[in-house]
Amino acid sequence: MLLAVLLTLLLIVTLWRFDGGNILHSARQIPLWLGLLLAGLQTISQLLVNTLWHQIAKLTHTSISFRQMLYVNCQGAVVDAITPGVKFGGEVTRAVQISRMANCSGEQAAAVVALQKLFSLSSLFFIILFAAGFLIGEIFSLSSLSSLQMRSLQFLFYGILLSLLALFICILLAPHSILAYLQPRKISRFAWARRARNFLITFLEHLAAIRKNTKKLVTLLLLSFLIWLMYPVKLYLLTMPFAPDASIVHIGAAGFTAYMVAMLPVFPGGLGGFEGTLSGLLAALGFAISDAIVITVLFRFITFWLVMLASVGFVAVYNFGRLHNE
Repeated sequence: MLLAVLLTLLLIVTLWRFDGGNILHSARQIPLWLGLLLAGLQTISQLLVNTLWHQIAKLTHTSISFRQMLYVNCQGAVVDAITPGVKFGGEVTRAVQISRMANCSGEQAAAVVALQKLFSLSSLFFIILFAAGFLIGEIFSLSSLSSLQMRSLQFLFYGILLSLLALFICILLAPHSILAYLQPRKISRFAWARRARNFLITFLEHLAAIRKNTKKLVTLLLLSFLIWLMYPVKLYLLTMPFAPDASIVHIGAAGFTAYMVAMLPVFPGGLGGFEGTLSGLLAALGFAISDAIVITVLFRFITFWLVMLASVGFVAVYNFGRLHNE
């Protein structure tokens, strides 16, 4: 947490020294009502995320209320903010808390987490596949790279994302086949291997059960897409005071590309990588440097710091209420 705060303060000081007057002028262009609207949309996004978690828990017969799941997700969000990249620490925290609150096995709780990641990441990579690939093509078409170099980079990018997407689709569509292969296998004498096998079997059994309920499966996928598609909407609204005619496709692609870079396990919460990538891409799309910086910092505050602060507050209130009731 301390490192994340120091990195953010260092970024703010650096940007202020870079061009304080222009940055202040850009910040004044964002009306208060827009900030409040974006905070409201972020709140809705977080509640939709919690709904996805809660629905998956119900489908796996994990007994946990919506409020309890919100508490679990708030704790996970705080841990996400202090762990690098792909949020592994936050997911472990969620699994441990689900197991404790629902009084279920660790394998069952881990299966809930894995199912949520399956739905969430499959939707994310599907969107990134088109959005970021499109943006890279647009930027490279304006650069000095040759057509062959541009196509090679695009094919590499598409190849990586398509491979990940294919993996998610295979898992989603073929749980019975994987189970049929896994179950007859000889059980390992190592405890960690047995736990991993039990988790995988539990996960695949729940996924197979979800697949039988086509309506629920489609609902979960659509909910996951809706959650992710709200991401470029918020960024687009934030850019409107600076470029009313900007394309939401270009803005959304820039946001998803920055998010993908933030997933790399380098800095806590993706700090630094996200800000540098998004401000650079916005500048490449024609925004003034000061405008791009203000958009990036405010967007990061709403989608990262505001969520973390609200999560800390909810966890504190929840724990206080529980102690008071006891």
